[in-house]
Amino acid sequence: MAQQLSVILSDSQSADKWTSRARPSFMYVMYVLMLWAIPMGLIYAARPEIAGNIITGMKAFWAAIPDPMWNFFMVGFTGYAVSRAYEKAKGVS
Repeated sequence: MAQQLSVILSDSQSADKWTSRARPSFMYVMYVLMLWAIPMGLIYAARPEIAGNIITGMKAFWAAIPDPMWNFFMVGFTGYAVSRAYEKAKGVS
């Protein structure tokens, strides 16, 4: 546990701004997505047709991203996750 905390602290205190902001930025994006459910629920309660249009628009936006870009992202994310898990298992990181 202490080793994991030291890795997190070293990442957050890194001079490299990309490294020090990577985890917090991802968390902020996830928080925004979760909090967006509140106004969407209110919109749906007041005007279900508008909420339906917003949902349709978002689906179209995500569907417009080409499959090769999704594949590239997933391969990169999976590679990062697997390499981090390997480093942690070996105690290298």
